[in-house]
Amino acid sequence: MIIDPPFPIGKVVKAHGLKGHLKVLPYGEILSTLAAEEEVTACLVDGSEMSLTITEVRPHQKGFLLLSREISRVEDARRLVGAKLCVPESRLPSLNSDEFYWYQLIGLEVVSPDGKKLGTLEEIIETGSNDVYVVRRGGEEILVPATQEVVRKIDLQRRLMTVDLPETY
Repeated sequence: MIIDPPFPIGKVVKAHGLKGHLKVLPYGEILSTLAAEEEVTACLVDGSEMSLTITEVRPHQKGFLLLSREISRVEDARRLVGAKLCVPESRLPSLNSDEFYWYQLIGLEVVSPDGKKLGTLEEIIETGSNDVYVVRRGGEEILVPATQEVVRKIDLQRRLMTVDLPETY
């Protein structure tokens, strides 16, 4: 049996309006590709899941507003705050060999070109020009620009990212 794990595409951050719109903070660009009648799974903070059939998705400020057939009141939408919206991994678009989904990068060990361990990639910050990788080791935090000049190699098999940080680090 082939398992198709759920892939998080965004997080519900609040209810919006009286009709049950969900304000969703996207993880990357996948949320913007959803269309009416597609299904997503809401993975609630209590561990339960709820299937949602999308009726509307539209950009709103730094996120999206999503309306589903199953949620029609603000009270119902409030119950989903904190939930992650997921789709099966098989529904993700294919990427070029030098492109990666965030979930593939989170948790990678980050090293310098000479093999010095810098920490673990724990978070990705989306900025206007390029993403920034948040690498932590103990109480230390390093912000790594996600550019070709800095990120030299990503080896998903070995769960390793090699970065060449500028001298200012």
